[in-house]
Amino acid sequence: MRSMSMLIVVCSLAMSYGARTPAQGLAASSLPKPARVVFVCEHGSVKSLIAMNYFNRSARERGLPYRAVARGTAPETTVPGTVREGLRSDGFVVSGFVPRLFKASDMDGASLIVSFDQDVTKIVGGRARHMRWDNLPGVLADYARGRDEIVRHVDKLIDELARSASP
Repeated sequence: MRSMSMLIVVCSLAMSYGARTPAQGLAASSLPKPARVVFVCEHGSVKSLIAMNYFNRSARERGLPYRAVARGTAPETTVPGTVREGLRSDGFVVSGFVPRLFKASDMDGASLIVSFDQDVTKIVGGRARHMRWDNLPGVLADYARGRDEIVRHVDKLIDELARSASP
């Protein structure tokens, strides 16, 4: 009887200090779906693809709950060789990436849309925050220069998101 009373006391204390049953621990440990960022350029395979790759790596490294996708207003069928090779040398694998059209359904779950020289206001329609990163250097003519400018913008965005996520 005494050991049963002790067990009840120990369990009560453990629960009051945040201990969870296995089922509660499973539910509590499931992470919410990351907020979605959509990068949109004309072909969905150049500026938006570079931004997506650098954004996702940086967000993951900083533990931010965001995940980006790349879309195009007039997508090409493949990634240009210059971009594919440039990203490969930067440590990214895009051989399986297929450019996709930016559609209204991309707004589902999106918290931010970033467009490169594309007017996507009709699709965004105020459903998410929209930023325009227009007039950045061309990537196909000079990959390093274009990439560096996109990465500068991505780094500033990641810093902003990290500050807003801090308590």
